[in-house]
Amino acid sequence: MTKIIGTGSVLPELVVPNSEFNNNTFFDKKGIEIDSPGSAITAKLETITGIRERRYIPFDQDSRPLMIEAAKTAIADSGLDPNDLDGIIVAHNAGNILVGEHAFHTVPNMGAYLKNALGITNHEFFAYDILFACPGWLQGVIQAHQAIECGSAGNVLVVGIEVASRMLDPHDMDSMVLADGCGAAVFSKGDNGVISHATFSHANDDIDAIYLGKSNKEDVGGSCWFKMNGRDVYRYATTWVPKVVKKALEKASLSLTDIDMFLFHQANEKLNLAIAKNLSDLYEVGADFFAGKLPMTIQFLGNTSVATIPTLLDMVLKKNLGDFEIKEGNTVVMASVGAGMHCNALVYRF
Repeated sequence: MTKIIGTGSVLPELVVPNSEFNNNTFFDKKGIEIDSPGSAITAKLETITGIRERRYIPFDQDSRPLMIEAAKTAIADSGLDPNDLDGIIVAHNAGNILVGEHAFHTVPNMGAYLKNALGITNHEFFAYDILFACPGWLQGVIQAHQAIECGSAGNVLVVGIEVASRMLDPHDMDSMVLADGCGAAVFSKGDNGVISHATFSHANDDIDAIYLGKSNKEDVGGSCWFKMNGRDVYRYATTWVPKVVKKALEKASLSLTDIDMFLFHQANEKLNLAIAKNLSDLYEVGADFFAGKLPMTIQFLGNTSVATIPTLLDMVLKKNLGDFEIKEGNTVVMASVGAGMHCNALVYRF
């Protein structure tokens, strides 16, 4: 099996409450101004998503320091030297977000930047990026598992980095859900660990559910603003995440009631509760089965996209999220969903 031997995460220093957006003027997707004060719109956002605040990196900083700090924390937690690694996989949505520009760079790739920053001199090594939207970190874990299982790597660092704050349209309510963050984990061979996994990629009528595009306000320049068709995303997530989790459980010959905790992508509080309800319906168990098994960070971290699951995992493992605790022998499901649309799930025994 492939096991986690170290984790790390970084919470950016700028705390941004919903009230920060109270003076914004919001427009709908047709460019028509919404006839409601910003405070009413932010209140609606909190009701729908559960988000009270989120975190951004300093605006004089690019993406790399956040990634490097989380990676170093995970490596230190593993007890390894960086040169003990055989590979790095960095999941992201926009590479290195630049300072003072509405732009990002993907060359050199983030994996190369990180290898350089860690001082890794071994060239018999892979350092690549994965672009798979919010499920990217979990897909990176699956690829690390495959590399370790086939003998091409012994220790692999998988990082999820998101700096969404530079791509948020200040005139679009949907932009307020996103935030910055980074989480990482080191994987190696062990007796316990990854039991099974499943991935679905549809990319059919749902291809435009989440995308980058123009601002809702006509006179704002640029075409790399985050855009989302919320109802389509909700429909996809509540339909397919339960099914991809069920697929992974079937591969492991396990049932829902064998699972001790669920680490879901943190996109929306109500969305996660709906996914849990639909998953419990598939197994004909009561929704109360999830009580105490569904930790969330969405309320105070917002949606950090590809960084949500590794951050959540790190906080729970280090007992930094209330009473949630993963104990030896516990079986945990991790599941994510995002632009494409894609979704995936992984079953892990600690």
